[in-house]
Amino acid sequence: MHLLVACTPPSLTPAPPTAPAATGQPTAPAASQVPADTQSPPATDQPAAARLLTICMTGEPDTLFLYYASSAAKSILQAVYDGPFDVQGGQAQAVILTGVPTQANGSALLQAVQVQPGELIVDAAGNLTALGEGVRYHPSGCSAEDCALVYSGTQPVSMDQRLLRFSLLPGLTWSDGAPLTADDSVYSYELARSLLPGLLERVERTAAYTALDATTVEWRGVPGFQGAWAAQYFFSPLPRHAWGSMTAAELLSANAATQTPLGWGPYVIQEWVRGDHITLARNENYFRAAEGLPNFDHLVYRFVSGSQEALDALLVGECDLVDTTATYDADLPALVNMQTQGRLALAIQPDTALELLMFGVDSYDEARPNLFALREVRQAVAQCIDRQALVDDLLLGLGSVAQSYLPARHPLFAADAPQYAYDPQAAADLLQSAGWLDVDGDPATARLSQGVAGIPDGTAFEFTYLVSSDAERTAAAQRIQADLAACGLDANLLFAEPADYLAAGPAGEVFGRSFDAAQFALQTASEPPCALFLTREIPGPYPEFALGWGGANAAGYSSPEYDQACWSALTALPETPAYASAHQQAQTIFAEDLPALPLYWRYRAAVTRPDLCGLSLSGAPQSMLWNLEGFQVGEACRTP
Repeated sequence: MHLLVACTPPSLTPAPPTAPAATGQPTAPAASQVPADTQSPPATDQPAAARLLTICMTGEPDTLFLYYASSAAKSILQAVYDGPFDVQGGQAQAVILTGVPTQANGSALLQAVQVQPGELIVDAAGNLTALGEGVRYHPSGCSAEDCALVYSGTQPVSMDQRLLRFSLLPGLTWSDGAPLTADDSVYSYELARSLLPGLLERVERTAAYTALDATTVEWRGVPGFQGAWAAQYFFSPLPRHAWGSMTAAELLSANAATQTPLGWGPYVIQEWVRGDHITLARNENYFRAAEGLPNFDHLVYRFVSGSQEALDALLVGECDLVDTTATYDADLPALVNMQTQGRLALAIQPDTALELLMFGVDSYDEARPNLFALREVRQAVAQCIDRQALVDDLLLGLGSVAQSYLPARHPLFAADAPQYAYDPQAAADLLQSAGWLDVDGDPATARLSQGVAGIPDGTAFEFTYLVSSDAERTAAAQRIQADLAACGLDANLLFAEPADYLAAGPAGEVFGRSFDAAQFALQTASEPPCALFLTREIPGPYPEFALGWGGANAAGYSSPEYDQACWSALTALPETPAYASAHQQAQTIFAEDLPALPLYWRYRAAVTRPDLCGLSLSGAPQSMLWNLEGFQVGEACRTP
């Protein structure tokens, strides 16, 4: 299953808020004015004495150990490790490997293997289980629902196992000069399996991970698991030669692993002064050193108390770049004005998190009427809400209206799926035909039910709308409330802490399925998240519900057609036409049924000195510092 960044349960998280627009706000910069995609910085006139890059951050990590790295730690580790893959435009790009394994290049294969009773498999529903009596499984050559079999007896069965081979670039070394080998990746896998059992899906679904030679690693999946996104199943190398004498538990308290980890990237950590800064120096053994990279001799991560301190430091020249963590609560209109004045540069990364309105399609609370059970009602809501106005007014046009759970720039986006423009009259017609009547001719009063299945006649369309109380979401919810009221739908806003209403069921309202509608965000990842709306993901008490209260499908949405399309996508080989077709079909069904209404795509903003270039925020769900070795400063970098 595809997992996203966690806020209990582990598939969903509220995204950081963006400041609401102020009265008299300036016009947002055009895309051409935002220096977000400068892949090849121009030659600069920076003097040798100034080869220092300082990055201000509002969050200081507790540890730099790879498998316990926070978002702040991951930003710092971008300087220590380069790759092993970067993600651009929804596609993985190899950094320290010769390429991404594919069927076309012969490094991604399916092989039939014999599975004995009791051995671990991925069954026909996508669950890890032991092969045994009554288990449904896909025999070799089958990946669809209609060819699955039910196991009975004591004989072995033939199933398909996915195999991936990863080849490291030749001549890679650690920053201490020791060779970086395939065995270092195997060592990383061993640590992940030891430290994170049951927490990393890629560990659980790995049957074997071995070094075939000094530069080649082979991954074998658990039989029946085919839908692996290849880049996820390469374990980022860790230095066995330096850490191998310590147990996994000892590593967690060792400075060599948690404060000054060895890497192969552009920089080496020199010191960490807690509460103040981390200093790094150029890695002379960096595999791209012959290209003159990195462009700076020293790098400093400076820890500041908040966004205002970070911006003040930038404006007086004490830092060159403000990490996105320091700009979420900044005054965006003011930043735009300062960019116009040439005091700073503002870089925007689009499509970073999906703000959505989740519907209680099928409540677990039997006393709660399922007002959103009909898809026509949910489609009407989509036409009632002016989502473009939300983007224009609250996000200064820097976000974008969401039409799916994938952004339009994603290569798997289903452009032909239904889309819903703002059209209150069409929404009114849909509601009327669905049995929600405007009996008094006043659209400002709540509609009443007439002949709606499961709803007593005369029930007013009044519901509770759960939302966070941060400034941007408050403003968005109030606008949505007004739009819905104009359609005769009475939303009562209930402001709550996301940690409370998004807590695991049955305590949390959303994942306890005791809510009408709730607004929050999905953090983006590289793989399409269709699994979040599978029937098997509906939360509820085990064993009636397969995943217990840990399921992600809070809407309670269930569609055999959607399940089939999504599961076909999850079990297809990623580079095949069947994979793309199934994902697009799943999006089409989602767009027709709308168990959740995508509202808008959020963005991340990075603030830099006006003469910095090389920063590329092209939509990848990773740190904005992924290519910091190419950052540069100088007059030639200034945007005309």
